[in-house]
Amino acid sequence: MRKIATLAIATMAGCAVYPAMAQSNVTLYGIIDTGVARIDNVNGSNVNLLRSGNLLTSRFGFRGTEDLGGGLKAIFNLEAGLSSDTGATNTPFFNRQSWVGLGSDNLGELKMGRMLPTINDVFVASLNASWLGNSTSALDGAGVGAGSSAARFNNMIGGTRVDNAIKYQTPSMSGFKIHAMTAFGEVAGASSAGRILSLGGSYASKNIEAGLVYHERNCAEAGGCAAGKDKDKILGVGGAYLVNGARYGAFYTRQKNALNVRGNDADVLSLLARVPLNGTSWVLGGGFQYLNDKTALNQDVRQFNLAANYLLSKRTQLYALYSHQTVKNGGKAGMYSTTSSTDKQNQFGVGITHTF
Repeated sequence: MRKIATLAIATMAGCAVYPAMAQSNVTLYGIIDTGVARIDNVNGSNVNLLRSGNLLTSRFGFRGTEDLGGGLKAIFNLEAGLSSDTGATNTPFFNRQSWVGLGSDNLGELKMGRMLPTINDVFVASLNASWLGNSTSALDGAGVGAGSSAARFNNMIGGTRVDNAIKYQTPSMSGFKIHAMTAFGEVAGASSAGRILSLGGSYASKNIEAGLVYHERNCAEAGGCAAGKDKDKILGVGGAYLVNGARYGAFYTRQKNALNVRGNDADVLSLLARVPLNGTSWVLGGGFQYLNDKTALNQDVRQFNLAANYLLSKRTQLYALYSHQTVKNGGKAGMYSTTSSTDKQNQFGVGITHTF
C-alpha cells in the first residue's frame, strides 16, 4: 500500500519517483459511504436518492511524514472529496485538504495551505456532528439548502475549508493546547481585505474534552467593508464528557455579521449523546440543535437528529439516520443542499460506511 501511494503522488506531481521515495512514511486512506436517503418536501415534492456521504463524507487522501532528525519531521496531507454514487470528484481536486508543514513533539506543528479552520480543529471532536443524525445537516450554514433560513449563517464548524492559510498548534501541555491560524485574502493593495484570524485553546483528558475559540473574517473589498457589510466574528465554547465508551457533549457559538452581512447575527446550541450498547455491536446517537436567529426575521431553527450504527468490524458499519427540522416565522427548512417549500423537512437514510 505504501509503494502504491508513493507512486501515485509522484505521478500526480509530474516528478521523478526518487524524491517521493525519500518519504519515511506515506499512507493512502479514505472513507466510502453510500446509502439510500429519502427527503420529504424538496421544493414541494418527496425525493428518493442513492447518495454518497449520508453519515460521513466519502473521501480519499495521502498523508505523510519524513523524519528530519532531532525530533523534527516534515508532514503533509492531500485529501479529495468523492461521490461514491457517481464516481465524481470535486473541483479543485484536493478540495478538502492541501497542506505541508513541520512538526515537533517539543515545538508543535506549523502548516501552510488549504485547511480546516481552528474552530473546527478545537470543536469537531466534541461536536461529533456525524453522530447527530446527518453529518451535513448541522445548523451552521454548511451543507444546507441555499434558499433555507439556516443558509444565512456559517459558524465554520461544518467543514468549511480555508485557503491560503498558516496554522500553528502547540504540543500538549498537561492536556492543554493553543491553536492559532491566519489566512491571507490576497487582495492587491489591501493586506487586510479578506484576512482570517483565529485563536483558541483546547483541553483533553481521559474523560473531558473542552475548548474556547475566537474566529474573524474581514470583508473582501479592497477599500474596506461596503455599505451593509462588516467583519464576521465567531466566538465558540464547548466540550464533551466521555465515560465507558459513551460521549455526551454541548457546543455553543455566537456569530455576529455572518457571511460579512452587518447585523446578520445568530447563536447556535448543539447537544449530543453517543452511546454504545454494552455487549453488542450497536451504537446509538442523538442530538438537538437550536439556531437563535437574532435578525429582524427571527427565523429560529430547531433540529432533532437520531442515528443507529451497527459495527460489522473496526472499519465497516451499517447505519440508519433520521433528522427533523422546523423553522419559525415563515422561514424555509433545508438540509443537505435541499430546500423545503415549507417550514418543515425530514430526512431518512440507511447505508454502509467503510474506512481504509
